[in-house]
Amino acid sequence: MFLHGWKVAPPSPSYPWVGQFKPWIDHLVARGSTVVFPAYQTGTDAQGSARVTSLRRGLDEGFARLPKPIPPVVAAGYSYGASLAFYYAANARAWRLPEPVAVDAVFPAGMIPGAALPQLARRAQVLIEVGDQDTVAGRGGADEFWSWLSGRHGARQRLVVVRSSAGFAAVHAAPKLSTLPARRAFWAPLDGLVADARRR
Repeated sequence: MFLHGWKVAPPSPSYPWVGQFKPWIDHLVARGSTVVFPAYQTGTDAQGSARVTSLRRGLDEGFARLPKPIPPVVAAGYSYGASLAFYYAANARAWRLPEPVAVDAVFPAGMIPGAALPQLARRAQVLIEVGDQDTVAGRGGADEFWSWLSGRHGARQRLVVVRSSAGFAAVHAAPKLSTLPARRAFWAPLDGLVADARRR
């Protein structure tokens, strides 16, 4: 999961999940973003709501290290991290953390049993992406969150199906790629959310 404001604060290379997204993280940093990549999944932690607790702890530490004031934040995540992006965004005020102005949920895994998920503020922009060949997360998680978002009348939110094409299969692992089709499908929409946040 990556959450970002601006300035440069590279994530710790010791966290094993960072390497899978290094090209994408490098791209965000090169464009002026700071990436906070909380270690919610260390290989020994429990599942479910315990991961939400780990996420909150990581965000507390990450934001505490950033210079103040904190610029607008976009919460972005992939798979389980996409689910956690919603939990952060919905709980940010209660957790006394910066409230994201947007959420980019790429192939979300679904809701997390036992973890509180209040209604998301209407001002937060939302993009949910699902892959047409994703047999791991599929549509289930995206549909759960889309239903949860249905009460936000007038909110800016979209659910987009990422289509496979010649040389590009929109399978669950596709967001880890840095090929041109992957950058168009996943990097460009996040860049757009960041640009919108900066204009605000």
